[in-house]
Amino acid sequence: MEITVGTARENSVVRRKVRTRAAAVLLAGAVLVGASVGFSSGNARAAATPSPAPPSPKPSAPGSPNDAHQNGSWWVQPAPTPGSTAAARQYFILEGRPGTTLQDGLAVSNYTDHPITYYVYGADGYNTPRDGQFALRDHGYAMIGVGSWVRTAFPTITVPARTSTVVPISIAIPANASPGDHVGGVSGMDTAVESVQQQGNVQVGIKRVVAARLYVHVDGPAVGGLTVTQLKVTGSASFPAYVSDSDGTVTATVTNSGNLLESPKAHLRATGIFGTLIDRTVQLPQILPGQSIDFSQAWKNMPPFEIGTLHLDVTDDTASPPVTSSEALSLTLIPWLTLLVAALVVLALLVGLLFWRRRRNPPPVRPRVRRERPQRHERPETTKAAAP
Repeated sequence: MEITVGTARENSVVRRKVRTRAAAVLLAGAVLVGASVGFSSGNARAAATPSPAPPSPKPSAPGSPNDAHQNGSWWVQPAPTPGSTAAARQYFILEGRPGTTLQDGLAVSNYTDHPITYYVYGADGYNTPRDGQFALRDHGYAMIGVGSWVRTAFPTITVPARTSTVVPISIAIPANASPGDHVGGVSGMDTAVESVQQQGNVQVGIKRVVAARLYVHVDGPAVGGLTVTQLKVTGSASFPAYVSDSDGTVTATVTNSGNLLESPKAHLRATGIFGTLIDRTVQLPQILPGQSIDFSQAWKNMPPFEIGTLHLDVTDDTASPPVTSSEALSLTLIPWLTLLVAALVVLALLVGLLFWRRRRNPPPVRPRVRRERPQRHERPETTKAAAP
C-alpha cells in the first residue's frame, strides 16, 4: 500500500541553491489511497536547526487544525519551536552535514472524543509512476532514503481525546550521505483498522495515515540537472485522411539527474512544411533527485501528412543558473492506410480501363487457313503367277 499525496495546486519549489540556504514552501492537499496523507500551505522559511523537542510527550489542548496536515479527526505538524513567536511550521525544512544528528519534534493532535494510538515513523518520498505526483512509502516498507534517518522517541503513542502531544524525533544524517536534497515525511498512522476491502480472495485492512513532509539538505556540492529521453509520437492518421480529425499523443521521460529538487516547465513545439503545428507550455510536477516522471500530452487534430521536427524543452527557471534539457525528433506523418486504399483504387481503375478498351476495340480476327492433308497414291499390287 502506498501513501499518495495529491496537490491542491502546483507545488512551489523547495530547494537549496549553491551558496544559498533559503528554502521555499510546498503546497499539498490530502488524498486517501489505501491511506490518507494531509498537507497544507505555509510561508517560506529559511533552513534552520530547530531546538531540541521536549524529552517526553506532553498533552495539551489542541490548536487550530487549519494550518495542520489533518484528516478532520486528527492532525500532525512539526512541533513549534519553544519560545518562538513565528508562525507554526508546516514542514520539516532542515540542513546539516554528513554524520550529524538533527533534533526536532512532531506534534500530534487528537480532535476526537476518544483516545487514538499511532505509529510514528519516517517515510521515503518518491514520484508516482502514474502522474508524477509526490508520494510517501507506507509503514513497513524498507526505507532506504531520508525515511531511514528518522528516529522517534516512541514508535507508538496514545494521544488522549481532544489533546495534543509532541513526539521527539531525531534525523541522523549518515556519514556517507550524498549532498543535496533528500525528501520524505514523518508520518502518524492510526493503529486501528478503519475499514476492510475485499480484493479477490484477500481482505485488506485500511489504516489512516497523516504525515508532514520532511526536507533535509545535506551540505556539499549542489548540482541541478534534468534529462529528457524517449521522446516519441504515437497515433495514426484518420481514414480517410483530411476528412476526419486525427489524434495523437506525445510522450517522453523526464529525469531529475541532479541532487536538487526541480520544478520544471515543459515547452512542446512542432514545426513542419505547413508552419507551426503545436506550441504549448505546461507545468510539470516537482521531481525529486534521482526520480523520473512520464510526460504525456494529447495532440488533437494532428495533421495526416506532415514532415518536420518535434522539440521538447524542459526548464527549471527557478534554479540559479536555470537548468534545462532538450530533445528533438524528426517528424514524418504519412497516412499509409489512405495511400494504400488510394493505390488499390487506382489499380482497379487501370484494370477496368484495360478491359473496357479491349471490349470496345477488340483485336481483328485472323482468317483461319485450312490446310488439306496431301492424298496418298497407292501403287497397284503386282501378282506373280505360280510356276506350273
